[in-house]
Amino acid sequence: MPRDLTQEEQERSLRWAQDRERLFLSLRNASIPEKVHAYKQFERRRLKEVRTMFEKREARRRIAEDLVMATSDGPWRSFSPYLRRLERLGYSTMDCRLLACVMSAKASKGSPAGVRKTAELIADIERRTRGRKYHPALWEEINSALARARMVAGLSTEDIAAVGHKRRKKAHSRGR
Repeated sequence: MPRDLTQEEQERSLRWAQDRERLFLSLRNASIPEKVHAYKQFERRRLKEVRTMFEKREARRRIAEDLVMATSDGPWRSFSPYLRRLERLGYSTMDCRLLACVMSAKASKGSPAGVRKTAELIADIERRTRGRKYHPALWEEINSALARARMVAGLSTEDIAAVGHKRRKKAHSRGR
C-alpha cells in the first residue's frame, strides 16, 4: 500500500504541476524542436529536485507524455523515439494510452512503420479492454478514441485484426 505524501512532497508536486502547465501554455506556438528542447531542459531541472525513485520515474513518464503530444505534428521519425520512451516508462493511465494511440495515428502519415505501430497500439487497447466492465461514458470515450485513430491512420478493422493475429502468432512461435 503506498504511503501518504508529506506536506512538503504535496507542495513540491503541486508546484511541479503548475510549472509543467505554464511550460505547456508557453510552447503553444513553438516549433517542434523548440518544444523538445524546452521539455528536455525542464526534465533536467525537475530531476534535480526530486528525492525518490518514484518521483523520478513519474517525472520522466509525464514529460514523455508531453513529448509525445509535442512531436505528433511532425514526421514519424521525430515522433517514434518519444513513443518508445513512453512505452518503456509505462503509461500512467488508460487515458494516456489512448492519447498516445491517437497521437501515433496523427504522426504516422506517410509512414508504413507508423501505421503498423498505430495498428499494434489499437489492437493492444482492444485486447486490454475486452471483457471489462466500464461505465458507458468511458466505453464511449475509448471507442471514440480508437475510431479516430483508425480514421486518421487509414486503418480498417480487418487491418487491426491482422496485426493482432500476427503478433499472437509470432509470440506463439517463440514458445510462449
